Amino acid sequence: MFFKCLNSVVAVFLTFEICQVNTQYQLRVIEGKPTSIDRYPIVAQLLLDTWGDRNFIQHCAGVILTSRHVVSTAHCFQYNESTGRNYSLPKYWRVRVGSSYRSRGGFIHGLKTIITHRGFDQLYYTNDIAMVVVTKTFIFSPKVRQGTIVKYGTEISPNSICTLIGWGVKEPDGAQPEQLQSTALFTIDQDVCRNRYATIRALISDSMLCAGRVEAGGPDGCYGDSGGPIIYKGLVVGLVSFGYSCGHRYYPGVYTKISHYTDWIVKTVLTNK
Repeated sequence: MFFKCLNSVVAVFLTFEICQVNTQYQLRVIEGKPTSIDRYPIVAQLLLDTWGDRNFIQHCAGVILTSRHVVSTAHCFQYNESTGRNYSLPKYWRVRVGSSYRSRGGFIHGLKTIITHRGFDQLYYTNDIAMVVVTKTFIFSPKVRQGTIVKYGTEISPNSICTLIGWGVKEPDGAQPEQLQSTALFTIDQDVCRNRYATIRALISDSMLCAGRVEAGGPDGCYGDSGGPIIYKGLVVGLVSFGYSCGHRYYPGVYTKISHYTDWIVKTVLTNK
């Protein structure tokens, strides 16, 4: 496997990497196993104050891009009819970095701005991507690092092995684990995924990536994993977006395809410091 990388300057004295995969050489984390932030220092926790009582609890995840920016999914930051609160407002969120554990350790940062993609569709989850800007810069260390995202237009071949990480529940209706989890899963052919989801009138667009284990079920993202990364050969290629149930053998998990949004990511970082 070979990589051709392009360093893009996105903030004063800071960069993040965008890489193109040369494919010529070729969950909850459902079925996840405990891992450490030392192995995946690029992941950030997004802590939500659900009821406005200053009780911030891990709700979504994201990927550190610069010392001020975290990329996540837009569906995390919406108005909620059940609580009557607008979670697109920064006051409801905090970001924790540098910890393997969802309720302690690391460093917690306030949010300055949340930018959701203007084209986000709450019905079909198209353009499910958002950028978070923190109030104070991250201090990089072995436990806090910038992620490397895949270059615009790059496609990952079906059946490629990826790694999913997160703090989501490990079984339906179960509690979220305290420790960060990881699992391996396979990218799914786009047409196969599209045809399967068409049976329940769900849209699989070219801006989405499907992954799991077709016919076997098992490894998948679930409640609490939203916005967290799926990683291929060290590159962030997707963010946990949606799926039918969790770990379903017929309907694989669906991820926001990073390579479709690389230009949006760079522009958003440059214009929101």
